[in-house]
Amino acid sequence: RFTAEGAGLRDAVEHVLPVYHPSTPETVATAGQIDAKGERVEAIVLPQVLDPSMGELTVTIDPSLAAGMRDGLKYLESYPYECVEQTVSRFLPNVFTYRALKSLGIRNPELEEKLPTLVSTALQKLYSAQRFNGGWGWWVQDDTNNYLTAYVLFGMTEAARAGFPVDQDVMARAARYLRERQYSIRTTTNVWQINREVFQLYVLANYDEWAGEDATRELSRAVLLFDNREKMGIWAKALLANALGAIDPGQKSRVDTLLSDIYSQAILSATGAHWEEAYQDYRNMNTDTRTTAIVLSALARYDKDNPLAGNAVRWLMSVRKEGRWESTYETVWALLGLTDWMVATGELEGDYSFAVDVNGSVIAQGKVTPENVDEQVKAQVAIADLLLDQANRLLITRSAGAGESDKGRLYYTAHLKYYLPAEEVKELSRGVIVSREYRLANAPDTPITAAKVGDIIQVRLTIIAPNDLHYVVVEDPLPAGCEAIDTSLATTSATMEPPRLEQVEKQKGPWWKWWWYGWWTPTHTELRDEKVVLFATYLAKGTYQYTYLMRASLPGSFQVMPATAYEMYFPEVFGRSAGRRFEITR
Repeated sequence: RFTAEGAGLRDAVEHVLPVYHPSTPETVATAGQIDAKGERVEAIVLPQVLDPSMGELTVTIDPSLAAGMRDGLKYLESYPYECVEQTVSRFLPNVFTYRALKSLGIRNPELEEKLPTLVSTALQKLYSAQRFNGGWGWWVQDDTNNYLTAYVLFGMTEAARAGFPVDQDVMARAARYLRERQYSIRTTTNVWQINREVFQLYVLANYDEWAGEDATRELSRAVLLFDNREKMGIWAKALLANALGAIDPGQKSRVDTLLSDIYSQAILSATGAHWEEAYQDYRNMNTDTRTTAIVLSALARYDKDNPLAGNAVRWLMSVRKEGRWESTYETVWALLGLTDWMVATGELEGDYSFAVDVNGSVIAQGKVTPENVDEQVKAQVAIADLLLDQANRLLITRSAGAGESDKGRLYYTAHLKYYLPAEEVKELSRGVIVSREYRLANAPDTPITAAKVGDIIQVRLTIIAPNDLHYVVVEDPLPAGCEAIDTSLATTSATMEPPRLEQVEKQKGPWWKWWWYGWWTPTHTELRDEKVVLFATYLAKGTYQYTYLMRASLPGSFQVMPATAYEMYFPEVFGRSAGRRFEITR
């Protein structure tokens, strides 16, 4: 903090420096729902090796979906990367929530205050990223992507519906782009293509309705897609049902047929009902959670009293992690489905009491009423205060006292977040293999574990993709005594090589696949103070090396966090290197 005063004037500036602990977080969770008075017991066991100075058990009580969605909304607002999808995802569910709460007569002053700026900022970024042909890519330098273009138009349309000013020319160009690039539906049409056509139809029908255009012009296309429904994924059938109902309410028989197909594929379990796709639709970024959310949206619209709907809500709430779902995109669709359900059912009638107890100590308690049903309750217990040598007992009690009707639902989640010392973290492969080596830039043939202040170090990440990967993120934390070298700056020597990603071993397959993707791999790189991040839209299966340069700046012995690689929209496909120690001397 620096302050200057003089001549009756005063000014000050403050810079906050983040401190990163040399340990890696791990999170495990459990969740449930209590629909009537009673209690639920969960056992929580700590790992034997952890950092006892960090971490906590967080228990969250959500008296309604309106409360339960808050963490998901905050997660989207604060997500650290800003590709086109994430730019839309920052504001879209907030817009839906704003409209939903308004329709239910609930005011949210905080949301009302921040939403105009949130929407305006995102829209300006999207305007500048629109390509000359009217579409968008994942990043500005990527080729235009039909699916992402439809998603952007969907977000803009919903923002306009909520009353926010949106450039209509930008929207019209996007709609024209989509109409000019519709697939011909043939017997050879792939599942992902027909799924994408349904999404684009849904978006265009939604846009036409808002723009005051004749949405029925999409009807013939919708009927053609309906006639090819056996090729569709479950999520596409649910969206097609929504689109048909919006285009022409007289399409009830077709809507009922689609819903019947969907009902027959429901999977019931102790945690509720969900749907699983037979085809993994990577190109359209779909997951089973997103499928379940879109089905819930259709149920909320056409069949809200079906028991599958309530069970789908229960399942969606149970698979959250720290109040959100697996990715930004999955979180958006989960929130949209839950919002549709909340509006359809008016789930805001809570009237009961609750208490949360850990190892015999009450950490939270309260009464739920219609006045506070949208307020979330959180309580935390530090890792240091939990039992290490035996199971910890978490007890959640719901009761109905005098004058309480016991109406409403209680959703709860418990997240145990603990930290492993960096040197204790081992390599892990769940669909991606990652390793890391440091080498001196002037002697790149020999790996090193130490360097001197001023040395230029080549970082070499080896990424093995056993299968094709989509929308890949690679994050490599820097040793605290080093800084990444930005070769794009004019002050950087022209002899220094920029970051690059190369395929060093191609897998067997169609010649066009390895030639095209092996030679041209669209990437986006961010050099941050604490890490280097690489994004690749697509990696064909094979072995890759990502290299960049960093400078040893400060002496010391530094623990280095593992490098990680994962699919942004399928983060269960994941890999990490081992943690390590790196020495820098004078």
